[in-house]
Amino acid sequence: MSALANDSERDAVDQVMQKMMRGFESGDPNLILEVLRRDGVVVGYSAPRGSVVTQSAEEWANGFTGKPAADEALRKRSYEILEVGRDAAIVKVTLDYPRWDGLDYLALSKIDGKWMIVSKSWSGQSKPAAP
Repeated sequence: MSALANDSERDAVDQVMQKMMRGFESGDPNLILEVLRRDGVVVGYSAPRGSVVTQSAEEWANGFTGKPAADEALRKRSYEILEVGRDAAIVKVTLDYPRWDGLDYLALSKIDGKWMIVSKSWSGQSKPAAP
């Protein structure tokens, strides 16, 4: 892939991620589902359950209420596009919330000419409540 084409694909992945971040901020599942395939998968290890938890991307997205979280102003998020290929990309997302430190890896695929998130692998740990 030429450098120019790669820059164009990276820009397209960045647009997907900007929309995903707006979805996190707004709590809007519809916005998230514009860039997250409903038939995708969300997977991570839940320490309280002692097991790996999987759910469809649609189930995960529908856990958003449509409103920002009460502590949204205190939540910090960032992402880094690690790799963009012809039709696959990997993005690292860091979540620093008042009660959660998280790290997600998102796999994107270019499907019918459109970049979509097809899987979300999450990890993290709860933080103690602030005094």
